[in-house]
Amino acid sequence: MPSMADFRVPEVQLISPHYYDAILWVYVHMMVIGCLIIFLGFSVEDRQKQRIISFILFLITAVYVYLDFRSSDSLLGNGLYKGEASLIPGFIGLLVNLLFLQLSIRLFRK
Repeated sequence: MPSMADFRVPEVQLISPHYYDAILWVYVHMMVIGCLIIFLGFSVEDRQKQRIISFILFLITAVYVYLDFRSSDSLLGNGLYKGEASLIPGFIGLLVNLLFLQLSIRLFRK
């Protein structure tokens, strides 16, 4: 919860057990997705399936990037989260998204 204070989330929400539960769920969810991506990367050996999976992951991470920037305190966002720190998740997501784009391009070139 202290890290969410950087985003100027109102105190009444930060102390809510529902908010804590939702944030905990998000962190667990992201860890599970990360593990699934790693296991997919190590287990899929067929080149055609690698192409499909890398492109689908590119599309999925593009949705996450959109959602992160949509909620940011920027020209692209609605200001749900305040401050410059609200851009950090968007930039991290964009980096991951660009890595999947680069992987897709390399796999489709071969």
